[in-house]
Amino acid sequence: MMYAYLMTSPGHIERATVPDPVCQPDEILMSTEAVSICSTDVSYFRGHLFPESWPIIPGHEYVGRVLEVGRKLQGSVEVGDRVCYWGQTDFGGMAEYRALRPIFPGARNMETTWYTERNFYDADQAAAVVLPESVPSDLATIIEPLTSVLRSLLLNPPKPGDTCVVLGCGPSALLAVQVLSRYLGVGSIMVLDQNQARLDLARAYGAGPAFNTDTQFTALDEFVREHHDQYADYVFDALPHIGPAKPGEKDIRELAMGLLRPGGEYVLYGATAVPQQINTWMILAKGLKLRATPFDVRLFPMTRSANVSGVALRLIETGLVDARPLVTARVSIHDESGVLRAFTEYGQGASMKTSMLAPEILLAAEPLSARNRAEAVGIGI
Repeated sequence: MMYAYLMTSPGHIERATVPDPVCQPDEILMSTEAVSICSTDVSYFRGHLFPESWPIIPGHEYVGRVLEVGRKLQGSVEVGDRVCYWGQTDFGGMAEYRALRPIFPGARNMETTWYTERNFYDADQAAAVVLPESVPSDLATIIEPLTSVLRSLLLNPPKPGDTCVVLGCGPSALLAVQVLSRYLGVGSIMVLDQNQARLDLARAYGAGPAFNTDTQFTALDEFVREHHDQYADYVFDALPHIGPAKPGEKDIRELAMGLLRPGGEYVLYGATAVPQQINTWMILAKGLKLRATPFDVRLFPMTRSANVSGVALRLIETGLVDARPLVTARVSIHDESGVLRAFTEYGQGASMKTSMLAPEILLAAEPLSARNRAEAVGIGI
């Protein structure tokens, strides 16, 4: 029997004992080294996303050490390798062991699919990469959200020189700012967020104009009026869930649409099962193009995602995308109170991601203060 964290309903998570997974012929069995908490995990915890049934084992920003390789995967991965993956089940990582059906970049094994009750076809397999030892396990968990960002931007790219607006400055948005500014050749990037430290970090990564939607909402509204439909070509919406606008104020998505030129692109990245307010009149009146990268593997096969994960690994490994400031806290995966606190306090202040590490990995980890560039812009760790 292994330990696992069971989320039994929104707001309730506890450490429990469950049966060990069994390695099937097309699977690998891994011992968990690191799992980072992401907004999707927290969306289940806060009741913004809903599984087909409770309980669930959350966690998918994952790194594990291979303990066993199924006979159908012999030669593609070795016992002792570290592996991380991009998948769509959202579950299974916060446990002592993890069984996975991987698809590696360039692999020829065919993916098989099943229909989820969340309205898309998913693959039984996940896009996986073998990690070099030079990439620390906590940073390697960032390969998963970077893969998501790359999937979205590569399928719905802005044009070189475009003026872009990024909604939110959470971890995925900060990855997007780096990709947009450093590799896709956009002209300028405006960022909107409620946290000044995150806005400052976005600007350090290449963003230009920045508005704090808590303290500068009036100034933002005036900016939109001044530049109505003649400012931006492209919006990247990284907000997974927002509540109703305050009385007398416009919804933040409506303001972003107001900045778009006629025919501009509005790319949805964040996901929530709770209905969100969106101004259909703005879409119709201005002929805006509403875009998204599908989860459905009939439109974006997992084999393609595996190649994207390979690119994400290279960007993290070489430092071309800086993942260090995104991990702002670490906790032992055996620390039940620390894990619960990471869920309940997610997103507070300037915090980003909490990485839950196996005790031996946590003990050997380089101190955050030695490599977290967030200190340069005043983000507390």
